[in-house]
Amino acid sequence: MESQKAKYANLQHVDDRDDSRSSTEVEDSLMGDEKQWHDVELNRPTKRTRRNRFFTAIKSARWFIDTILLLIILGLLVRDQWRKPEAEDKDVNPWQFGQDMTGVGPRFSQSIKRFQPDSSYAPNNTADFFTDEVMEKWNDLMPKGMGFVWVNDTHKYHDLPTPIMWPEKTVFTTSATHQLHCLFAVVQTYSGMTSGHEIPDDHHWHMIHCFDYMRQAIMCSADMALEGLETTFPDHNGGSDGWDSKHVCRDWSDVKSYLEGVRAYDDQLIY
Repeated sequence: MESQKAKYANLQHVDDRDDSRSSTEVEDSLMGDEKQWHDVELNRPTKRTRRNRFFTAIKSARWFIDTILLLIILGLLVRDQWRKPEAEDKDVNPWQFGQDMTGVGPRFSQSIKRFQPDSSYAPNNTADFFTDEVMEKWNDLMPKGMGFVWVNDTHKYHDLPTPIMWPEKTVFTTSATHQLHCLFAVVQTYSGMTSGHEIPDDHHWHMIHCFDYMRQAIMCSADMALEGLETTFPDHNGGSDGWDSKHVCRDWSDVKSYLEGVRAYDDQLIY
């Protein structure tokens, strides 16, 4: 009996030890799982809090971000509007209004000019037209070279008209100086016929040519400046004399400077 008790006692001792170990392992496992879940529960709110703070910051700064994006869009639109005319000039219409289309002439600056009466070029007393003073004013309108330009390297350009035949030079004239010459010839002929002054023998065909040439030049330029009520007509007929109206004009000083720089010779007469 004592031996059996001892035997069972040993067994009980072994079982207690095993149970203790198993219990300890289970407890450790449960505690580990609890710790793990506890860590998850502790970490999860932290991550959510940080994320919420981030989105809250984004929402609070949304007005600032929207404003920046709007300013960028407006800046791009303004830039495109500034670039659009340049692109149209180069791709759609490479010519400046009233310029030479062959590629020879440059672009000229423009300015606003107010038309005002000046009878010194066509005096009311038509006999005065032939005085040296009036002739000098007309000649001064012309650039040196009278608009006749010497063009080198004609192979670089396109649509050139047939050149004027000059020895050893390829020469062309310009429309603006031709128009001034025609206008001078018309005033000269009218002043001579009304004052008894001698006029050129070729005045008939010259006038017919200038009338048609000036008609086409006026229609080509088609100046659309608005004009108001006349102030200088003798009968005050309610029409317009064109004075005191503003026009977009090419800077004539720039034109003269260019033409004198490429002139074919040095004369400065408007005849």
